[in-house]
Amino acid sequence: MMDEMETLNYRGWQFLCAGEQLPAGRFHATVRHRTVPGDEMRTLVFDREKHGTAGAALERAKMLAMKWAEEHDALGHTDA
Repeated sequence: MMDEMETLNYRGWQFLCAGEQLPAGRFHATVRHRTVPGDEMRTLVFDREKHGTAGAALERAKMLAMKWAEEHDALGHTDA
């Protein structure tokens, strides 16, 4: 099976969440953020937890993205 990816817009942030396959065949969650200005993708999270499917890793990535956004909202991010 291949990687699964999904864009998530949450609290004014835009994330690319993915369940990415590792060489051993398991999957891990990754979260990337689209920066403004510049429209660059920055990796925020490589989760250490391993999953049996890309879908499970993708769901974990979405949870991690929402948690990251909530933590950074507390630091002063506002919707532009």
